[in-house]
Amino acid sequence: MFCFLGGRTIEEREIDSLLVQPGDTLKVLPGTKIPADGIVTWGSSYVNESMVTGESIPVSKEVNASVIGGTINLHGVLHVQATKVGSDTVLSQIISLVETAQMSKAPIQKFADYVSILLMLLCDFYALQMLI
Repeated sequence: MFCFLGGRTIEEREIDSLLVQPGDTLKVLPGTKIPADGIVTWGSSYVNESMVTGESIPVSKEVNASVIGGTINLHGVLHVQATKVGSDTVLSQIISLVETAQMSKAPIQKFADYVSILLMLLCDFYALQMLI
């Protein structure tokens, strides 16, 4: 993270990604993960976004390009202004949607469960009739 005074960098320090706030400017080195969603303010690089988009080819990022937290900066140094952090990031929202989808049943699955119960009861009734 950088501290600015009058447009000049006066301090650069490494911080935990949990401490990043919207508006912070982050220096993302080659080979590291981008810690938050944001906008590139300086530099250019290629970013591997395959974990989010499925695109196998790295995407070129230059000034004013948006970046997604959790993706990997491949070549150059980027300065990124954080716009979304924590549970507001694209990756967090995707994880939340997947968890919700896994916990709920589709309507066809509910119908299949109902039919299987009816078939089981019908088979039990038929077997009981055979014993009598």
